[in-house]
Parts: sequence; structure tokens; C-alpha cells
Amino acid sequence: MTDFMVKVPADWLARVFLSLRHSALEESQAAAGELQPFTEKPGQRVPVPRVTVMRSELALRMELEGAQEPARRARLSEEAEQLISARLGGLGSENVRTS
Repeated sequence: MTDFMVKVPADWLARVFLSLRHSALEESQAAAGELQPFTEKPGQRVPVPRVTVMRSELALRMELEGAQEPARRARLSEEAEQLISARLGGLGSENVRTS
């Protein structure tokens, strides 16, 4: 069986990781833990399982719902949009299959 992977810039993943890591929500911290291994190659696009990207998007949306500061809301929204764009094939990303 093949898993769908999404190539995402590691720099963006690191930003998302930090946003989720500092959350009070368990779900967000769990998503951050899933992302951490993919953040270790700055400047590169790394293949990430599509399901991990989707869980991270969901965690960012939950964070966005609870965020009150306009700057934080804007940053979380931008990070979620970038992940969605990457998952859908934008952001200079490539969808790749691995076995």
C-alpha cells in the first residue's frame, strides 16, 4: 500500500510546530509531536504524510478559534492556509507517493 505524502518547506513546518507546541490544548501538542521530525531540514521541502498535514491543519483551526490577539490569529490563519495550499499542491509543493 502506498501512503500519500506532501512536500512542505521545513521552515513552514517549524513555524507550525512552534505554534502548536506552545498550546495549552493536548490535541495541538500531539500534532506538534507528529511534526517535529519533519522540521529538522531547514531550507528543504520535506515529504510529510498527508494525514499529519491534515491533523496539523485541524489543530491550527482549533487554536485559531481560541486565539484572541489579532496578531496571533493572523499568524495561525496564515500557517493553516499554507498547509492547505501545500496539501492541495500549491506553495511550490509536490504531492509524491512513497511505498
